[in-house]
Amino acid sequence: MTALEKFGVEIFTQETIHQRIATDKPFRPDNPAFLFIKSGTIKLRQHLNDIELSANTFIVTDPQTVYELISISDDFQSRMVSYKRDFISALSLKFNRLITYRYFRQQMNVAVPFSQNDLDVVWKSVNFLKYILDSETEMTYKKEIVEHLFSVFCYQMAGIISNEDNSAMSQMSRQEEIVFVFLNDLANHHLNNRNVEFYAERQSITTRHLSSVIKSVTGKSASQIIASIVINEAKVYLNSSKMPISEISTVLGFSDQYSFSHFFKKHLEISPSQYRQQYQ
Repeated sequence: MTALEKFGVEIFTQETIHQRIATDKPFRPDNPAFLFIKSGTIKLRQHLNDIELSANTFIVTDPQTVYELISISDDFQSRMVSYKRDFISALSLKFNRLITYRYFRQQMNVAVPFSQNDLDVVWKSVNFLKYILDSETEMTYKKEIVEHLFSVFCYQMAGIISNEDNSAMSQMSRQEEIVFVFLNDLANHHLNNRNVEFYAERQSITTRHLSSVIKSVTGKSASQIIASIVINEAKVYLNSSKMPISEISTVLGFSDQYSFSHFFKKHLEISPSQYRQQYQ
């Protein structure tokens, strides 16, 4: 049983991070995680853009997002703190987790900078938590120790985020709010609704206005973002499962395999079966 399964949190290092981040193919993480970079660089692709993380930065990876590892430098040094959502919810932490979540969604996974001092403190906290998790010594209150150490880590991160951009945490511009709501709605409804009109109606704005705002903020149209999310979901099923293409079509909300194959080929210029063959 892994630490994540047993305690609700697990720490990965640059040597073991491949267990959490797949290489050479799109993947969707099962749980959220903080990814810290102490030295070197790592480049990830996600549905809105490519992210290059360098020393003294971090992001939060999101189970609602499909990622792809593009490159990683030889001097890469990192820690990844992966945790289960129900674990962090059960801790009843006093800071506003919704505000923190809004901040990261607003940033759309752009790397957040650390000061050197902040990174040093968090690095030591994470390493001590890893030491406790990995220890084979019998500890009567190990579960409680892990919970408290993880709570300390969460408070450290909340403080760093708040100091980094307090105004961004406390308020969004109207355009940022529209994009935030759109992305959240899309995460919840993209399997059943791929029409821009549906998402505009949910915010009581015109399709034209929604499209204009999304294009202005993200550089991509609403239709492009919707398609990219569906395509990335399809890639994960095709490269990581043996599920028949007809079944994948159904899971992704297409009326039949032909409609799915047409949609997939329109955006990638190869068929689902041709794409799957690359990983067999």
